[in-house]
Amino acid sequence: MHIIEQKLVVRDWPLQKPGDEAFFGYIVALGVFPGDWDDGSMFRYADFAYSDSYTRYRLPNDPTLLNELAKYLSSNFEMCGTGHGIYGKVWVFLTKDGYKVDLP
Repeated sequence: MHIIEQKLVVRDWPLQKPGDEAFFGYIVALGVFPGDWDDGSMFRYADFAYSDSYTRYRLPNDPTLLNELAKYLSSNFEMCGTGHGIYGKVWVFLTKDGYKVDLP
């Protein structure tokens, strides 16, 4: 049995204005933090890993971004199951039309 005790800092999503872009690394998890329904403390997050870092970001309410990240996460999940490692590391751009996710 493996025991994982996570204590992660949840960072604010860094892309705030058109023209912002960032390399995040491998998308390794998407989830919802189960806070209190009544006070709105629930939030969506994405976890990224690269080299020796593991970072969790609170995601903006953007369906395109969520769908694109889920697509790359699904690919990583499938590749991991075949023993071929993962390849879905992502670069995210914020344009005037919304988010764009791409492989570097």
